This record gives sequence, C-alpha cells and structure tokens, in this order.
Amino acid sequence: MGVFSDMISGSGIDTVDCMITLNFPKVSEDRNIHEVYEEFGQSLECVYVLNRDGLLVGLLDQAAMLKAVARKNMQKLAGALVCKVPMCLPSSSSVQEAITLFLKLKVKEVPVTDETGRMIGVLKLWPLFDYQARKLESLEQELNKSKKLTATLEAVIENPYEGMVVVDENSHVTMINNFYLEVLGVTREEALGRHICELTPHSELPNIVRTGKAQFVDYWKVGDRDFMIIRAPIKKDGKTIGALGKTLFKDMGLAHVFTRKLAQLEGDLKFYKEELRKIHSATYTFEDIIGDGFKITATIHLAQRAARTTSTVLLTGESGTGKELFAHAIHNYSVRRHGPFIKVNCAAIPEQLLESELFGYVEGAFTGASKDGKPGKFELANYGTIFLDEIGDMSLTMQAKLLRVIQEREIERIGGTQPFKIDLRIITATNRKLEKMLREGTFRDDLFYRLNVMVLELPCLRERPGDIRLLANYLVTKLNQRLETDVAGISQEAIQILQNYAWPGNVRELESVLERTMNMVDEPIILPEHLPARILQAKMSVNDTQSGEQSRFEEGRNFAEKELLVDALKSAKGNKAQAAKILGIHRSVLYKKLTKHGLGGEVLSGEL
Repeated sequence: MGVFSDMISGSGIDTVDCMITLNFPKVSEDRNIHEVYEEFGQSLECVYVLNRDGLLVGLLDQAAMLKAVARKNMQKLAGALVCKVPMCLPSSSSVQEAITLFLKLKVKEVPVTDETGRMIGVLKLWPLFDYQARKLESLEQELNKSKKLTATLEAVIENPYEGMVVVDENSHVTMINNFYLEVLGVTREEALGRHICELTPHSELPNIVRTGKAQFVDYWKVGDRDFMIIRAPIKKDGKTIGALGKTLFKDMGLAHVFTRKLAQLEGDLKFYKEELRKIHSATYTFEDIIGDGFKITATIHLAQRAARTTSTVLLTGESGTGKELFAHAIHNYSVRRHGPFIKVNCAAIPEQLLESELFGYVEGAFTGASKDGKPGKFELANYGTIFLDEIGDMSLTMQAKLLRVIQEREIERIGGTQPFKIDLRIITATNRKLEKMLREGTFRDDLFYRLNVMVLELPCLRERPGDIRLLANYLVTKLNQRLETDVAGISQEAIQILQNYAWPGNVRELESVLERTMNMVDEPIILPEHLPARILQAKMSVNDTQSGEQSRFEEGRNFAEKELLVDALKSAKGNKAQAAKILGIHRSVLYKKLTKHGLGGEVLSGEL
C-alpha cells in the first residue's frame, strides 16, 4: 500500500467525488428494528442510520440487530441501537487523503459527506485500486515517451556532422557533444561546468545570454578549422536561462557545396517564377496593335485613357477585331502591369463548371473536388486584371454573381462560409449586341450598366482598308518565323485585292488567308493568282458591279449630251456656228460631237 500511496501523492488535484457509490444501505433513525431486520438483517453486515436532515447518526451492524431480536426488542428504533459513528470523508477530499484514511481505519469502505455534512454515499477500496492501476499504466506510458524523447535528443546532440554546446545563465557548459569535444581537444569531464570562454576565449555565447538575441550564420575558427555557426538563446517563461551554439556543417567544404546547390535552387526558382508569371501575365502592348488609320488610332487613344483608370472596361466589336489584344495592352499600360493577368473564356467553359472556375472551392465542396480546395480565377487575379471574354454567353445566374463581385469587390469559394475582399480590374468583351439582349431579357440590365462604363467599339477590318497593307506585311513577317518560310512580301495587285475584300472574319481571317497562301506559294512574292478563290471571286464581283455602273453612267451622259446638242441647234434654227456659241464650245468640237452622236445630214433634219 505504500507504493500506491506514494504514487497517488503525485497526482495533485485528483479528488474522490467521481469514485463515490451513491446507492448504499441506509435507514432512518425512527424506523423500528423489526422493519430494518426484515429488509437488511439477513443480507448485509451493516446499515447506515441517518436522521431526518440526512446526517449520519451511526452504524447499525448485523450483530446489534440479532441481539435485539433475541431480547425481543423488535419495536426499538434504529437510532437507539447504533453501535458506533464511523469516521466520514468529505466529497472534496483528495485521493491521497482517502488512502490515508483507509490505511488508518483498515476498513473496506467509508461514508462520504457533502459540504453540509449530509451523507451522500460511500467510498469503497476497490475503486482506489482501479485508480492505482490506471495511474500506473499512464505513468508507464509517460515514462516510455520520455525514454524515446531522451534517445532522440541524444541522437540529435551526438550528430557526427555537427558540433553543439549548451551553456546556462552563467555561461557555464551544461551540455556538449563529441564532435565539439573533438574540435576543442578536451574530454567531457574537462568541459562540463567550465565557463565557455575558458574553452573558446572568443565565444559569443555570453553575449547571447546577456542580450537574448540570436546570431545566424556567423564565421567561427578553431585552430586550423573553419565553421559556420549559429547561436541562439534558450528561454523559459520569457527569461533567458542559457544559450546554444551549433555548427551548420562539418567543414567549409560542405558549406561551399551547399552554397552552390542553394544558388542553383534559387536560379531554378527564379526561372519557374518567371514562367509562372508569363502564364499569368499579359503578352501584348499597344505597340503590337498594327494600324495608323483614323479609327484604329482613335480607339487606341481611348483605350490608353481607360487604362489609366480603375473602371471596368467593355470591349465590343465583331469576332477577330482584336479584343483580347486590346485587353492585354490595357493591362500592360495600367498601374497593375506587374500584377497577374487572368483570361477566362466564358463561352468555352460549361455552365456547371464556370462557377467553380471563377470562384474556386473549398475542400469537400462537391464530389470530385480536390482535397486541398482550389482558388478561382478571381482569386488568382487579385491585385491584377481579369479578362472575361464572351461575357454575352454567360447565364443569368452567373451574371448575378458577377454583379456582386463588381459591386462588393468580394468573393466566396464554393462550399466556403467566409467571404474575403479582392482588389482587381475587370475587362469584359463580347461580339454580341448587349442592347438587343437587354430587350430580349437574356442579359441583366443592372450588370449592363455596371459594365457599360468605359466602352471601346473596335473597328472591323473593312472599315480600315488603309491598314490592310501594314497588317499583311506584319503578318507575313510573323508567319515566316512560325512556318519557317521565306516569303518576301505581297505584290501591289494582291494588296489591292485584299483591300477590296469585305473580311467578315476580320484580322483573324486575314491571318488565316495569308497562312494558307504562304504554305502553298513557291515564289518569293505573293501574287493575285496565289490568293484563295473566294477572295478573287469577290474581286470579280466588284469589277462586274463597277463596270455595269460605269456603262449606265456613260449611257446617261451620252443621252444628256445628245439632248443638249439637239436643243442648241433648234434654238439656232440649224445654224451650227450659232449653236456652238450657245453651248460655249468651238465649232470644230461641235462637229465632232455631232458625228459621235450620229447627228449629221438627214438625221439632224429629222431631229429638228
């Protein structure tokens, strides 16, 4: 029992209240012995007798009950026959106090009272034994953990590749490993307890103890050996109680190897960061927009003005007019040029996936979701620009969510519970007529008014035929590099044909036509016959139309001229000299025109 007692004494604040048996044999002091004996006398050795207030009066054992039966005192009250009042244990008593009482009384159970003295139960010996077993098992587990931790610490301290020394608040050595001892050339017995400066006169550990500040990557020389070392304070409850000195490498050779590897890793990291920046950055600038016509120049100036603001930009125009090119240029011209540029094609992503792409999701948001969650495009574009292409293809549901992002500048991941603020610039683009969609009810008017702030209508290629020469020459140079061809240029006749074409696909179609032509041509110059048939057919249609119009014009002019000649001759009564004066022309010119229109001799007489 002594071991048990010693073990419990270390338990601190453990009390017996959770070990109490509340169901115990008890009777009131005013019950007669006959009733008590009938209920308990034949099955229990003793019964606790309580008064009306619940206070313990005493203990009525089986011997006292049998004695009363023998003397025929069955009508006596239980309170008059109690044999003794046992010592009670307060419910707030510690386990150690309970054990002390059990050792003193040498009993199997003791009554337990509350703070008012009322008896509330009994404490038996067996729960204490059970407590002892659990406590011993817990102590054994803690001891095993301590042994493992000690072994681990010893392995760390005795690392054959690093030196380590620990000093106390007085800078006396309290711990030192074999590597350090070998470097210093002393034994453990000679080092422990000595001031660190007695072992290494220039040690900085006393300063670490005094200032409580660490020193990282310091040079340290011992004899003919050089080391890199760190020194750090050891603190407890905010107070410095010692210091640690530790070498980083076994020698400087390893330090140089580490430095080279670190430099390589830094180079790799810089490379991958740059590659990532390229993925999430704008590629083009306003210098990449080809054209010097009035319409494209005016659009560029307006785009540059828009780039200097933080307002939302809406790019409209036909497909292939360069809306994404302008979005890149606006970002690179703005103060956000060093931030990310995130592109989203709203028409290319299925409706059921668009929300997760834009807003991201948390772990377990839906079946198949990544266990680590995923940031959305809005989140990736924070402190930069997001370009939402084909905004007119976005559903009404997503339009409402986009409207909230524009108004509140905050997002919430799918499955998340906490919204967070974002700082980004939104550029949208569409080739659809949003005003018509408003009337049809397929585009939200409130979102339209939020987007319709800085609107850039990009001119189509047929509105800027003067830029086709510049664009074509630029595209030939660009395609030569990509296709590995050596086309020198485009003939003037071919340029004129390109300028007369309507280009429903705009610059994208022009690039496609030139790429096809450059893949097929063998000559250094692109000639009209190298162009696709549909381009040449369009030219022929134009020429036929122009010829017809010219013929009708000539016919009308000749008819009018003939009528003037006839009227002048009528007025001059056939006198040609007088008719020439009326028309304001020379008589010889009059004769030529009369001959041209067949107004000589008899014909003229018929006309007059």
